[in-house]
Amino acid sequence: MMDNTQVASKPVEEGNIAFPQRWNSLSEDGDYREVSFLMGDSESGPMARVLSFPPGRGSVRANGRAYSHHHRTDTFRIALAAHSRQTRVSGRWFGPGDFVLRGANDVYVESLEGGHGALLLLVSADRRGYHPVYSDHDRAEAEATLDESASVVFGDEQPHFHDHDDDVASGIAVTFADLDSKRPELYGDLHDQTNWHRMSDGSDVAMVLMGDPSSGTLVQMTHWPSKASEAAKSPSQTDRFWLLIDGSCSIGERLYHAGDFRFLPAGTADPKIVRGESGSTEVVVIADRAHWMESACAQDQNTRSAELAGLIKQQHEALLLG
Repeated sequence: MMDNTQVASKPVEEGNIAFPQRWNSLSEDGDYREVSFLMGDSESGPMARVLSFPPGRGSVRANGRAYSHHHRTDTFRIALAAHSRQTRVSGRWFGPGDFVLRGANDVYVESLEGGHGALLLLVSADRRGYHPVYSDHDRAEAEATLDESASVVFGDEQPHFHDHDDDVASGIAVTFADLDSKRPELYGDLHDQTNWHRMSDGSDVAMVLMGDPSSGTLVQMTHWPSKASEAAKSPSQTDRFWLLIDGSCSIGERLYHAGDFRFLPAGTADPKIVRGESGSTEVVVIADRAHWMESACAQDQNTRSAELAGLIKQQHEALLLG
């Protein structure tokens, strides 16, 4: 059983996606900004990043070009801005709430040529696969214009990045769709909960398992009905990142609105949460699902956490078996 007396080693961090001016600058002109949260294991844990791209920029690269590339880790991204042409991934435009889950080493092209800028949540299951890997045809030009962002993102905590595609630890599963085993890629929309699971408390949930098959990342997407509440919980045993997509809620004595986010280090307890009149849509990134499941299963089986753990148990065990 996990030790529920753990004390958080890092402070809770909060912000809102509407204020990227306060984040790290990744371009000379200061318009391309990001805020990153390094979660879980200090070498191989996931990272949650919110990226802000200004209008008129065609690419994250200084010359505006988009390049075919892949990452040596599973990734999950959600478009967060209000307009419908934020980013185009392999020919598909992303509007508010659109998301894509992509397996490690899957090659794609992403561009920002819609002209309105973009705001994205990007979850990388293993920070060692952070760097984009370009095709031979584009590598020289792409690497020449690559923003030197690793030192900004990681500081003195830079991991040993994967040197080869075979270095990756990848395992993808979801609770709301069937994945193509030959190419684990899935597009979806936070506003379409057709195949999400209806919980006993009336909320609708979709979950994504990614990264290391035994202890990888878990992404929870939840739509809460009006005035839905959650009881206070004991300290979590793993880092979490929480983002309020729309609606509102009160956490303890504080009111949160759409765009608010919180980084909750391991050892952070959750006060009572009450959703507003319009309910809410929320995304939670959990660094180590094995620790989270162990803690959830140790609780009363009638709790929401235990119900959620039961929902992913089959997928988690299938990933363990390979």
